[in-house]
Amino acid sequence: MKIPEVSKEISDGILESFKKNGFKFRKARNEFTRKLKNAEQIFHLIYYKENNGTINIKPEVVIHIDDIESIYKKISQIKYRPYLTLGNYFSQIKDYNGDAANFKNKATKYWLIENEHDISHLIEIIPKYLDEVILPYFENNSSIERVDELLNEYPKNMSVHNNMYPLRANIAIIAAKLNCNHRFNELLEIYEKELEDAEENYKIEFYKLKEFLSSEKFNEI
Repeated sequence: MKIPEVSKEISDGILESFKKNGFKFRKARNEFTRKLKNAEQIFHLIYYKENNGTINIKPEVVIHIDDIESIYKKISQIKYRPYLTLGNYFSQIKDYNGDAANFKNKATKYWLIENEHDISHLIEIIPKYLDEVILPYFENNSSIERVDELLNEYPKNMSVHNNMYPLRANIAIIAAKLNCNHRFNELLEIYEKELEDAEENYKIEFYKLKEFLSSEKFNEI
């Protein structure tokens, strides 16, 4: 089996379910996208081949919030950094029990393709996942207020909604500022301490962000 043929068969098989919910298919990236006024919602299928010839798929659920990420890009140290506001691999989202205070990352479950039966099964099950998991996640979480709530409720804990910690800290503090979170200064102190051992570019970004959010330039946005 070859990845281009498998990805086309799966994408063609599930396209109608996504189209009727307002998604477009971006073939170059094997992803279904839906653009809202201030957000983009993405279901992304990442294909790769194992040495034994089987194909694995890593499905991702991603939300981009324009107002948050536009600020991040102003202070980014790395050009073309892949941004995301909220999201994770599909299995992490699907299996999350809602206990944000005690969330622990579980091993990510990928989809395995060994034969045509596996392809047919995914074409049948993905539209069900769309209705039961993906759409509710998108519809519940595509706002600045919700990003602030999800990422800043337990700022010292790992979050299923953005588990890339240095990136999460910056996204979270932007959301807190935009949402006028009364804990903003407290959150700044927490994230600054949490980033003490982070890679240098992330620390530079955090301090640039801290300065920008308290500047006249931010007030002019």
